[in-house]
Amino acid sequence: MATPLNIPRDIRVTAGEGGNPVSIWMGKRQRRVVRIRNVWRIDDEWWRQEISRRYFELELNDGSVVTIFQDLVSGNWSHQRY
Repeated sequence: MATPLNIPRDIRVTAGEGGNPVSIWMGKRQRRVVRIRNVWRIDDEWWRQEISRRYFELELNDGSVVTIFQDLVSGNWSHQRY
């Protein structure tokens, strides 16, 4: 059986005004968001199992760039690798 690649992983996020992330936890380390590079939303499959996510491409204080999303149905945050 094949294992799917790039499975989203739960992540802890501190959000500021408007629900935008201001810091995230990567492992045991907290990293500050320096800049939000892009934001987009996906809404799909409302007729089966609703998917409603707000994605953020973030630049962090260590220079890394990550993509995270908030599941707008459950409120949970996840890290998505590409």
